[in-house]
Order: sequence, then C-alpha cells, then structure tokens
Amino acid sequence: MTFKDIIVCILAFMPTGWGLLLIAQALKPLAHRVGIWGSVRTLARGYEIIMGLFLFTPVAFLAWFPFVSEFQTRMLFNQAFSRGLQISRILGGGQKKDRSSSNKE
Repeated sequence: MTFKDIIVCILAFMPTGWGLLLIAQALKPLAHRVGIWGSVRTLARGYEIIMGLFLFTPVAFLAWFPFVSEFQTRMLFNQAFSRGLQISRILGGGQKKDRSSSNKE
C-alpha cells in the first residue's frame, strides 16, 4: 500500500463513519440502553476535530499571505471594482460636505 492508497481509504470511509454517527444519533434511546452512547459521543468529537483540522488548517495557512487578502477583497467587491468605485471617494465626499456646511455657518 502506498501513501496515496491510505489517503484514499481514509477519504472513502469518513462519510461512512459520519453516516453511522448520524444513525446512532437517531437511535439515541437504543444506544443508551446498549451502553454505547459514550463511545458515539467520543467518536463524534473526534470527527469534529479532524474535519476542523482538514478544513481550517489550509485557510489559516493561506491567511498569512497578503495576496490572499487582496484576492478575497477583489472577489467580495468585484462589482465595485469593475465600476471603478472606491470607498475612499465615498468617505472623502461625506467629509467635504460636512466641512463646507460648517464653513457656511
């Protein structure tokens, strides 16, 4: 077995384990009577930790790089960038009106 085979097996069996956890949650009274509810809860916590590591470790790693922040801003405000809208113009324009109204008084 190669390392790739191990990764494929883990990825193949993770949804199966998650499905078994959901079935155990649906049958909670039966799991209590049989005495496996503690094991179900422990396994569910383990799945939560592993999935959190799989999902958030790459996000946290990429957050260290400045180009990711610029790319995210560009994706979020794509329409504003394509129209040439800049937030500094909006904020700057509001301040000029306040100054001119105070000068008139």
